Amino acid sequence: MKKFIAIICLLVSVFSLSAKERQDSLILKIDKRNQTLVGAKTANRTLREELEMAFDKKGLVLTDSLWQNIRQAIKTDSDGDSSLSVRIGNSSVKIGILKSGVKYKSEINMKAKPGGVSIASSGKEEVRVGLDGVHVKDGNEETHVTWDGVYHREGNEVTKVIWGKDSTKIKRPNLYSRRGLNFYLGLNALPGGETEVAVPYPGAPAYVPNFTLDPMGSRYASIEISRFVTLSEGKKSAFRLGYGLEIDWYNFRFDHNRIATKGPNSVQFTTITSSTGKEVAMSKNKMSVSYLTLPIMPHFSFDKKSPIQMIAIGGYVSYRIDTWTKAIEEESGNLRKETSNLYVNPFRYGVRAEFALRHFPDLFFSYDLSPLFEPGKGPEMRGLAFGIRLL
Repeated sequence: MKKFIAIICLLVSVFSLSAKERQDSLILKIDKRNQTLVGAKTANRTLREELEMAFDKKGLVLTDSLWQNIRQAIKTDSDGDSSLSVRIGNSSVKIGILKSGVKYKSEINMKAKPGGVSIASSGKEEVRVGLDGVHVKDGNEETHVTWDGVYHREGNEVTKVIWGKDSTKIKRPNLYSRRGLNFYLGLNALPGGETEVAVPYPGAPAYVPNFTLDPMGSRYASIEISRFVTLSEGKKSAFRLGYGLEIDWYNFRFDHNRIATKGPNSVQFTTITSSTGKEVAMSKNKMSVSYLTLPIMPHFSFDKKSPIQMIAIGGYVSYRIDTWTKAIEEESGNLRKETSNLYVNPFRYGVRAEFALRHFPDLFFSYDLSPLFEPGKGPEMRGLAFGIRLL
């Protein structure tokens, strides 16, 4: 591999010189092993005679001092190739001294490609020379030599050496990642007005539902698989678009003994009476709604060492999966459970905000813009949830 790199560095210098001074340049190659001029048609001349003839064709003179420098370069004990560059008048002379001589042409495979030459070996090794510089690949490592510097890649780490500057290692910033499996846990609320709804039968009094909730017993839970795409990234922050799929549950626990039922025209709350006509107290009385939700969360991610690691403001759309009620009588322990749509809207949409803080659980807040019940089937109340994200 070292032989390939040495040969290519020589070829790059030759190509560069040829492109700049094609008309006023002399490029020669000397076989160091046999001390002959590569490409010479006659073999009965000495190396100096061959060089003098090549110089004379360009109208140049091989001086004694230049010849001594060439002889010294040939005699130098070196494992690699070398070169000499001199300027005689307005002409540039480039002399490459190749230890491997002309034999290197049969040891490697040279292929002409658009923009340069590819010198490939077996396996995963490849050396390519082009107008953009030299590209060397050895397994998982790649080195690219350009006119402004050297770039070496090993895995995800890139080492960059700029001519005239210190080397720097380019690493991806260690930013907060909103990706993977997330669990949300929080509390529910039902803001809105409890307006009168249709009476169950003609002449009956107007019925006003009671949506008073137990503040600590009304809980929200969600399981989400999230991903994101990076729209813009800097050294310390990035703007990303998060998306995913989640299943979430509203559990509205009522702070009274009325059970939510599906009436003929709207949702109603009814009480259970005993044989003596006394209202039966409930130890648990709740209405639950489950959704399949698609969240869309544009967010800013910051370095994991910063106090604020993420700020996200977005929205969601949902489809209702199921709705049910569950009530347990306080004295007898009898369970009353009913599965019904209770006129709950089949579709839901709203807004959500999330905040990731260092040394503190992630926070979330969501608010439904769509009403909980279908129009005219229940009061204009909307679901609200807030809490923490566990993962």
